Amino acid sequence: MPFAATYNTSGDREDLTNALTILTPEDCPKMSTFPKSSVPFNMYQEWQMDGLLPVNFTGNIEGADFSSFTDQVAARARVGNRVQNFGATWAVSRNQLAAEVAGVANEMANSKTKAARNVKRSIEACIGSDNDLQAGSGVAPSKLRALGKWISTSPGSDVPAAYTTPTASIDTTATASLTESAFNDVFQSIFQQVGGRRSYTLYAGPSLKRAISNFQRVTGTSGTTKTYMVTQDATQHQIDLNVTIYEGDFHTVTVIPDLFNGLLDGAAPSTTTSQQKARGYVIDPELVGIGYQFGMESVDNPDFGGGPNGYVRTAVTLMLKNPLGLGKFAASS
Repeated sequence: MPFAATYNTSGDREDLTNALTILTPEDCPKMSTFPKSSVPFNMYQEWQMDGLLPVNFTGNIEGADFSSFTDQVAARARVGNRVQNFGATWAVSRNQLAAEVAGVANEMANSKTKAARNVKRSIEACIGSDNDLQAGSGVAPSKLRALGKWISTSPGSDVPAAYTTPTASIDTTATASLTESAFNDVFQSIFQQVGGRRSYTLYAGPSLKRAISNFQRVTGTSGTTKTYMVTQDATQHQIDLNVTIYEGDFHTVTVIPDLFNGLLDGAAPSTTTSQQKARGYVIDPELVGIGYQFGMESVDNPDFGGGPNGYVRTAVTLMLKNPLGLGKFAASS
């Protein structure tokens, strides 16, 4: 059967489908679930922490007057956080604006949308980082104190020791060695600070999330197969090995996978680090809030000939009402 030995493809049209797919981590669970706090009216927003005195049941003598008096608000403390500006720029040349791009109806609108998405990811990563607050100046930006710094044994000299997160509320066990007992120790420590059974959200890196799911599995000895002990209706034709809600002695915790914890500035969330995968924050929704000094806004600059350009910006701070009521998983692997 004869066949052509050579081909001339110079006249062939390119086949570029009308589709454009972006696959990078974009879920921002903390920004999506943290409640909004009051609007900051200055670059430094403050709030107060307080506590109750030790119990006293020595009793009072009948008929005796009180001879000494107690300052019930002596432990009151005033703390705060800085407002941080976030922004992303965009630019489209005149030629690119006139071109037909596959999968993009309008290149300028697409650029604005991507800039806003990048700002949102940056805020999410900043909140979940170990960054400390920084006062702004003519040469340095104002920076907020992030969760990793707030929930630590050394959050800063402005946070009184009485309200610093206890060591027992922070677990540094490698995720591969994390036991259910060590996991519950964190929540017991929080319980001993705040009292009462509460509902929490754990924003967990992927390694930490898998370690929690392993709590329901029995691992055989070396060289044997793992045994999965699951009780489910056989008609479902599925095996559920995912733990999303954990009921413990002192808590109910919803576990949410999160790739935006423990990142360094400039890091790509998809290029995961051991710290990022192992980091987790135990959050009581009543004790946190994100304050927007102004919301996300898009600004178009004048076009001086190079094409349309502009930026998207916002200014936010993180309110953490009392570090005593929160916890952290801070393993390095």
